[in-house]
Amino acid sequence: MLHELRAFLPIAEKVKVRNPTLTILNDIAVRDGQLIITDLENWLTIPIEDEREFTVPFEVIRQILKSRPASFKIDILKDNRLEIHYDNNTVVCQYMDVDEYPSFPKDKFNKIGTWTGEMILQLHSQLQHASTDELKPALMGVWIKQEQGICQSCTTDGHTLEYVSDLDPEKKGETNADFEGILSPKCIQILTKFRIDQIQVAVGENFIQFHLPHYMIITSRLIAESYPDFLSILRQECPNELKIEKEAILKAVEASIPFANKDTWLSRLLLKNGTIGLITTDYERNLTFSTEIEHNGRATAAMEIGFNLKLLQKTLNSIPANEIIWKYKDNHSANLFVASDDNCKINLLMPVRLEED
Repeated sequence: MLHELRAFLPIAEKVKVRNPTLTILNDIAVRDGQLIITDLENWLTIPIEDEREFTVPFEVIRQILKSRPASFKIDILKDNRLEIHYDNNTVVCQYMDVDEYPSFPKDKFNKIGTWTGEMILQLHSQLQHASTDELKPALMGVWIKQEQGICQSCTTDGHTLEYVSDLDPEKKGETNADFEGILSPKCIQILTKFRIDQIQVAVGENFIQFHLPHYMIITSRLIAESYPDFLSILRQECPNELKIEKEAILKAVEASIPFANKDTWLSRLLLKNGTIGLITTDYERNLTFSTEIEHNGRATAAMEIGFNLKLLQKTLNSIPANEIIWKYKDNHSANLFVASDDNCKINLLMPVRLEED
């Protein structure tokens, strides 16, 4: 069991709930020939050669493994006590009734494909655009749709959005079946702790499974909510298009932030042929800042648009290219930002309505 515990514990630490309301969630379960830990939304399992059934306190195991023991053995005593021997040391601790440990999901899982490590990292990077509002569970996760050999993903908090039309453009992974669901942020964060080339993925009615190194499996509950129809927004007509250098506009945004209102981070951008003017005003501090950058493209008509500077900065930083194409319709509609050399990723930013509009 020692070898399995060494592989299991670093990932189990990411699954474990801090200060759970159910005391038994402070334990690792040994049941059905597996080590199991759960937060009731995610389950981590690894097979072991031990058919006994008991629980063992997570913190006790963590402290024991800190000493890098060469030997490890668990004996079950009377009165719900364990005797753990490691090297020349012995720890006696209480264990709980394993029958009280939360049941493992009973879904029947079917393989839907093999995802690459690059796909997982892309999903993780998209989490910065997901919501943190627990009243909007669908927006807290990452929407994924696998269809006709292509895997798409999207995150949004209602203000910014990032859509990737193909998570695996080089087809290093494999798709075996269609799938649509919303992955929890914690599941994705756990998966990024592994440096792996490929992960086998299976799906049940309510859960998704990832088969990991050392025969570990992450089983995660899919978020059972409807995702907003963002594709209709992305398909809107955007007759205006500007080519901008990310470095130049980021520099202007970063220069503006210290002078902006700290509650709204509002900035007015005046779009004209050849230039973009950026103005911030903080009436509380009686401050006004303005700057101007050049762009390539044609603004059909001069237009003033409001943006939250922090959200604009996050959107621009999400684009992995220096030349950005900025598409827009008017100062009320969603603005789209894409890398000039990459059509797979689209970033969306909603404008802020200006007072005189």
